[in-house]
Amino acid sequence: MAAELEHGLRVVFEDEHLVVLDKPAELMVHQNEFERHEPTCVGILQKSYHQRFYTVHRLDRKTSGLIAFARDADVAGRLSRLFRSREVDKRYMALVHGRPVEDAGEIDYPLQKRQGRRGATDALTCYRVLDSGRLRLETLSDEDAVVSLLELELVTGRQHQARQHTRKLGTPIIGDRRYGHRRFNHVIEEQLGTRELFLRSAALRFTHPVSGEEIKVAVGPSSGWVGLIESAGMSPPTGYP
Repeated sequence: MAAELEHGLRVVFEDEHLVVLDKPAELMVHQNEFERHEPTCVGILQKSYHQRFYTVHRLDRKTSGLIAFARDADVAGRLSRLFRSREVDKRYMALVHGRPVEDAGEIDYPLQKRQGRRGATDALTCYRVLDSGRLRLETLSDEDAVVSLLELELVTGRQHQARQHTRKLGTPIIGDRRYGHRRFNHVIEEQLGTRELFLRSAALRFTHPVSGEEIKVAVGPSSGWVGLIESAGMSPPTGYP
């Protein structure tokens, strides 16, 4: 059974070298210069285990789901190299507005580099439609009420890649205030009372940097997701991925 920590953080895998957490939406991974006093995954881990932890990859504050941490600098370096060399299989779930034309495909679309850097960088996402449905909400036409549950494989790991690529596909993520459908998000907030970004890091598969064993960790949709999925007449995925 997963260990429960503070602020809704859960440990879903651990050994003497690394820990994989299920992070709730809105909890930061680590501190930044603007929000120094808010709780973070790193801070909660270090308080709970009385030791230092090292981050090895990123997860946006608004994105929930799986994120790995190393217990020492050597393991952190090895695991970071696996992520950089694309040897980690990363799968996300996304609830989106609309339905893609194709049931599966690739989004190969360069993204602008991080703030302060010029040019674009390659970015590739593979997607698969898991289910589609229609929300029964006032002010939405039948066409405008269509939603889909997607599986996203981030072949590259660019900032906001899943959010920008689903918008490019024509199916923006529900609750995305930056790249999403403003009117649809407003209706969801008013009638369902949720402001959550429906993007979740749902599965990680990688070779353990010390033992060489294959590590597979997966989590299903959280309670807020289940409510929206069922409201649209869809079934929550089981045994994901």
